[in-house]
Amino acid sequence: MNKPIIAIQEDYLQLSSGRYQSFSTRWHELASKQGIATRKIDIYSNPQNYFEQLSGCDALMWWFGQPLPAIRPGRRVIASLAHVSKIPTFPNLNTIWHFDDKVAQYYLLSATRVPIPETYVLWWQRQAEEFIASAKYPLVLKLASGIVSRNVELIHNASEARRYAKELFGSGMHTLPPPNLPFRWFAGRCREARRILLSEKNNDEFHKGYLLFQEFLPGNEFDIRITVIGNRAFAFRRHNRPNDFRASGSGRIDWDPAQIPEDAIFLAFETARILETQSLAVDVLRRDEEPVIAEISYYYEGWAIAACPGHWELYDDSQQLVWIAGSMRPEDAIWKDFVSRLGILED
Repeated sequence: MNKPIIAIQEDYLQLSSGRYQSFSTRWHELASKQGIATRKIDIYSNPQNYFEQLSGCDALMWWFGQPLPAIRPGRRVIASLAHVSKIPTFPNLNTIWHFDDKVAQYYLLSATRVPIPETYVLWWQRQAEEFIASAKYPLVLKLASGIVSRNVELIHNASEARRYAKELFGSGMHTLPPPNLPFRWFAGRCREARRILLSEKNNDEFHKGYLLFQEFLPGNEFDIRITVIGNRAFAFRRHNRPNDFRASGSGRIDWDPAQIPEDAIFLAFETARILETQSLAVDVLRRDEEPVIAEISYYYEGWAIAACPGHWELYDDSQQLVWIAGSMRPEDAIWKDFVSRLGILED
């Protein structure tokens, strides 16, 4: 019997933290050590013959992040393989289809009854105007896509909300104007014009024809980022930026496991189980005493996970959390789970 071949799409990204990351490089290293055959493939160098590159391969692994040139082909290739070829992939369709789409995440989590902040998605301008007039403020406005707190803003009153509604049901926008910027709306329009003139808009989604508001949960001075890979949960706290309600991308990380409440870890595990994901990062806030999930993502910066002093494991037979001390790279955990599912024995 021929040895299985794992196709690995090459990735090499500069992260928002300025670091560089390549899961594919690590996966090739692990495969070489374990005697597992891999094939380097690249959709960008030969886009018309991508599926020919996969010919003879038994599985595909592809770690891609937020830039549209990565998301657009990544999600579509994974969906196509899920419908047609049925070869195992990382990420699989359950893991990836809602990636960087907060509207999709809202519908998904609502359908599964996972606790989330009260969320309102409005598709018609008249509907939005009626909601804005009767809503209780503050509210959190979010565009469907965006990372490290980009495209997230606190709306204090109906006047502010109407301004955004006029934009999003009118000319639309690629990004929210930067906060705390003098003449921010004029500056925002200039930025949009510059993107169009320089064709930079291809790297950002265009947002028009909807509004997404989320309940503001006061008293949260940090969120808890929990990443579930298989039966492992890695967690840390991210403190808010100074004089801000947003934590993602603040760089103010606390990796002390003693500060992570068990109910948040159980919620992350339960969400990953319900969604049947291979890798899932959740941002947990608290509504009074209840943990709720503000956002989810399959993607994250690997260095922050590897910096955790250990992780929790949860086994179905005990429903008890077990602390496993020691650093573990997320790409290693993903690889271990994936080759195990393929039935490839490790040395």
